[in-house]
Amino acid sequence: MQRYIEWILRYRFVVIALTLVVTIAAVIQAKNLNIIIDPNTMLPQSHPYVTTSNLVEKVFGSKYVVMVGVTPKEGDIYQPLILEKIQRMTAAFLQTPGVVKENLLSLSAKRAKNIAGTAEGLEVKPLMSKVPATAAQLTELRGAVEKNPVYLNSIVSADAKTTAILVEFKDGPGGFRAIMDKVEAVVGHERDARVEINVGGIPSFLARIEIYSERIGFLFPIAIVVLSLVLFEAFRTKQGLILPLVTAGLAVAWGVGVMGASGIPMDVFNSATPILILAVATGHAVQLLKRYYEDYFRLRETTDLSPKAANNQAVISSLLRVGPVMIAAGAVASLGFFSLVIFKISTVRTFGIFTGIGILAALILEMTFIPALRSILAPPSDVERKRGQKKRIWDKVTNAIANWVTGTSRRRVYGGVLLFVIITLIGMGRVTVDNSTKSFFSPELIFETDDKALNDRLGGTNTMYLLVEGAGDDAIKDPKILRAVGELQRFLENQPYVGKTLSLADFIMRMNQAMHGDDPAYYKIPDSQELISQYLLLYSMSGEPGDFDSYVDYGYRSANLTVFLKTDSSAYIEKLVEKIHAFTALHFDKSVHIGIGGSVPQGAALNEVMVYGKILNILQITVVVFIISSLIFRSLVAGMLVLLPLLVAVLANFGLMGWSGIPLNISTSLISAMAVGIGADYAIYLIYRLREELMTGADEITAVRNVIGTAGQAILFVAISVSAGYGVLLLSFGYNIHKWLAILIAEAMIMSSLSALLLIPALILTFRPDFIFRRIAVKHNPLPVSVVVLILVFGLSMQPKNGWAAEPNLGQIMEKNFVVSKVADSVADATLTLINKTGQERVRKTFGATKLEENGIDNMRMTRFLSPPDVKGTVSLLIEHADKDDDIWIYLPALKKVRRLVSNNKKDSFVGTDFSYADVIGYKVGEWNYKLLKEESVEGQLCYVIEALPKSDAVKTSNGYSKRIGWLRKDNLVAIKMEYWDEAGQLLKISTFTDVQLVDKVRGKWQAMRLEASNVQTGHRTVIKYDNFKANQQVKDEFFTTRYMEKE
Repeated sequence: MQRYIEWILRYRFVVIALTLVVTIAAVIQAKNLNIIIDPNTMLPQSHPYVTTSNLVEKVFGSKYVVMVGVTPKEGDIYQPLILEKIQRMTAAFLQTPGVVKENLLSLSAKRAKNIAGTAEGLEVKPLMSKVPATAAQLTELRGAVEKNPVYLNSIVSADAKTTAILVEFKDGPGGFRAIMDKVEAVVGHERDARVEINVGGIPSFLARIEIYSERIGFLFPIAIVVLSLVLFEAFRTKQGLILPLVTAGLAVAWGVGVMGASGIPMDVFNSATPILILAVATGHAVQLLKRYYEDYFRLRETTDLSPKAANNQAVISSLLRVGPVMIAAGAVASLGFFSLVIFKISTVRTFGIFTGIGILAALILEMTFIPALRSILAPPSDVERKRGQKKRIWDKVTNAIANWVTGTSRRRVYGGVLLFVIITLIGMGRVTVDNSTKSFFSPELIFETDDKALNDRLGGTNTMYLLVEGAGDDAIKDPKILRAVGELQRFLENQPYVGKTLSLADFIMRMNQAMHGDDPAYYKIPDSQELISQYLLLYSMSGEPGDFDSYVDYGYRSANLTVFLKTDSSAYIEKLVEKIHAFTALHFDKSVHIGIGGSVPQGAALNEVMVYGKILNILQITVVVFIISSLIFRSLVAGMLVLLPLLVAVLANFGLMGWSGIPLNISTSLISAMAVGIGADYAIYLIYRLREELMTGADEITAVRNVIGTAGQAILFVAISVSAGYGVLLLSFGYNIHKWLAILIAEAMIMSSLSALLLIPALILTFRPDFIFRRIAVKHNPLPVSVVVLILVFGLSMQPKNGWAAEPNLGQIMEKNFVVSKVADSVADATLTLINKTGQERVRKTFGATKLEENGIDNMRMTRFLSPPDVKGTVSLLIEHADKDDDIWIYLPALKKVRRLVSNNKKDSFVGTDFSYADVIGYKVGEWNYKLLKEESVEGQLCYVIEALPKSDAVKTSNGYSKRIGWLRKDNLVAIKMEYWDEAGQLLKISTFTDVQLVDKVRGKWQAMRLEASNVQTGHRTVIKYDNFKANQQVKDEFFTTRYMEKE
């Protein structure tokens, strides 16, 4: 060790220069740091609640959902003022980058459908395609909402005083602040004195955690000022003030630089890492400098060495004596933080690793930079020596401690510690294990009051998912399972804090009721699985492909029951989960598995893992401390002595949490482990100094008094430094995480230091352990992720003609394109494949027939479903009318009845596919303006690329497109590719038409045998493939009658 120290002094300028180079590199890397909360890194990914949540989010969506509530100051929501705001905000959110458009839910969202019974059957249409303008229209909207219970308490409050928009966001850059900035950009325009707009949901709170965590940038300088005061009190010298701060500042720069270089953002755990490193590094520097001053003043008083020589000798002797114990204590502290890698939570492991690196950086600096810099600074002056030797409050404190442990009051020390332990044990019994993100903030903050208002008025801003998994495809269509799901919903809705439940069962019951004249007695699950399947098919005739994507997967093997909760308490959810398990065990068949997930259960999973991990971690660090301490002092007794004050500090930590009401949660679960890792420093240093003092020949009482008076003061200053550094977090008003850290860390540091100063000397004097009194030499050992679909789609192909002029007539081109595939009649077998964003497929096989009506424009289209079995025999009939709404009829074999559907919106999904009615029927040429963009080849075919823009807003609204671009083959004018832009001006879908065949040579009619439409916004796509397509087959009119539909 001495040679090493002498080498450092010999090359002091090189050491300082290298330190500065490393520091500059670290500071350059630190600029990459930012604070972003990533829930994925904060959750135990192997926990059942988390794996279920991940599966639900992958298959059904609903990951980061923000709730925007609108409450009028006067009246209810059924007034144009409120509904116009909802429509504008919904439209704005649809244009907002990062929004999952298909999952957007509000009164004006496409996903919100009014399932209504008519005299002839079922009608499915948007709840509010346009804002009602008359009292009668407002009353109609109110009635539609009331007849569809799924929207009550989810987007409309029970008293109709509040309506909400549920907006789901994708993962994206910028964290949750970026999400909430986008929300505020939309909401801000609608705030005024006539309404109250509240924003809530987990993303709102995670954004606040990101924002509040950035307060470290403001609190860090304050921590430096506070530490400066502590250091000045400790040394009363400029160098004693500056040196520890410089060392600590460099250690922080190194630690933060490593974090910046890694590219890992700061979060709720490691945002306070800079202050932790600052405090610990400062504390260690205090120990080293305290010893330096001791040795320097001793050398000046007992030798003839010059100030410069005494300075160099004091640097060597202080580091020679304190270096080994600093390495040991630093190893214990860093290993304590490195041990956090046992947690199954990425962010906790990251916190442990980077904090451990920071402490090692501090240790390296203390063993290199401090002695090198100290050796070139001027030695302390006599004035500084006299000032430092003046008796102060710390002398009185340590003198009192020395009196207690060396005199007759020693038994009182034991008695006081025993009484304290009893009180803390009682406090431990009062500790509540509960993780609630919303409890991290003061309840009077605006985002807290917003969230509370939404929870009071609607179903809740917190979610739990119940994943119901059947034994095979179509299992969820089983009436027994759907009834059990409905019973589970009623059970849950009777539980406290459950505000709303949603599942596929709600929609099936509403369809059944609508099909029976809205008779309340039929608001129930039908007895036939075939009828359930046919209801879903019936719905798809005018619904959207993704309407039920949030409730059931594509194979109908799994269903998602969403539970809206008014609390995010993990303690509450654990009790509710027990009730759910008991209920499902009695009401579900054993072949059905119920998984639990969602934001609240994930919080419970986090707490469960953290609590278990905390206990394991404390035990692990305890073992590490025990082993290292035993090795250092070559004694198991020494290891036990080092542990005693640390265990007292841990008990005190839990006791304080119990008595003060601080919950044991994700933010407080690491503090005890931190306390053990840092606090071990005190015990090791104290024992080391005591044994060193005894080796000088001093009697035991004198040795104890001397050690407490010198090393004891250094220990108190270190504890105060760490406590003061974290104490500035109390200035983070409204943020309980910072407040809890400040209180618990300070308590742990003070208790571990005081218990070390009281217990260790007292026990040593009482039991006189051999490792102390055998006076052996001390050597340091460095350690080492069904609705059915169908019907044939014949439109969107076009008629040819060769040899166009250089200036093509676009009107003529589009007119010929409009009729190019309109054959006199046809029959065909078809396979319809619907594919969702995760790649799951639904396959339907059909037989179809078409026939042109007398006007030569409108078609009659019949489709009979051949498979799968649950929809076999279902028949749909579409009769087109150029001058009025089309007629759509459907035959349901399970009811043995023909029902009429209403179709007055061309932009609706065509029988659940990604093609719309307008796509199938075609677009009236005179309603669009055309522009030739260019000519280009597509798969070897030279095409006109023609843009079509609607001539009026009415055309745009009716068709659902603000723009269409078609690639029309120049040889026959058949469209082989189409692109469609939604009403908001964003690309909606892309269609391709391949395997184009000439099906009527005489009339020049062509037909694509493979049609594919891909929704680029939802990831859903439809493929229709024709087999045995035959034109001009003299198809009889009886194919297109309800009598034919009823034929089995």
